[in-house]
Amino acid sequence: MQIPRARTPAIAALVLTLLCAAAPALAKPRIELVITQTKEVAETKNGARAVRMVPVKEAAPGDVLEYTLGYSNTGDEVARDAVIDDPIPKGATYQAGSATGEGAEISFSADGGKSYAPAVKLSYEIRLPSGQLERRTATPVDYTHVRWTVKAIPPGGTGKVTFRVRLNG
Repeated sequence: MQIPRARTPAIAALVLTLLCAAAPALAKPRIELVITQTKEVAETKNGARAVRMVPVKEAAPGDVLEYTLGYSNTGDEVARDAVIDDPIPKGATYQAGSATGEGAEISFSADGGKSYAPAVKLSYEIRLPSGQLERRTATPVDYTHVRWTVKAIPPGGTGKVTFRVRLNG
């Protein structure tokens, strides 16, 4: 099975750098991203079950993958309100509560990245057979993107954000 990939590091770094442009015009933050992908593997040793993450070589329906986006500010100014967006890979479902990021506000999109909201406030509209629009509360199955807004990344600062998905069958 083709392993769903997050956007390439070069594109992600460019997007993040451009989104940081909202900082003062003279500031020179430079954010670089490194994206890694691991897979959840369950093992039983001495009768005890343990789960660990290993680099992805192949994946199958039902596997849980974790995407880690490591970031660093190689610029000479603080990056303020840096935004990292990442799509949920096609053929995968976001795992509820799995998005993490120290010092980051986490929000989600259920409309292909057009709008974002915290999970408890995320909704979408669906057109009923009658033609009427109905607003529904989004669930993790509906999520299309994850967004982290990191308040401040000092020069030389590093961090990471993560999320997990389950591959659909």
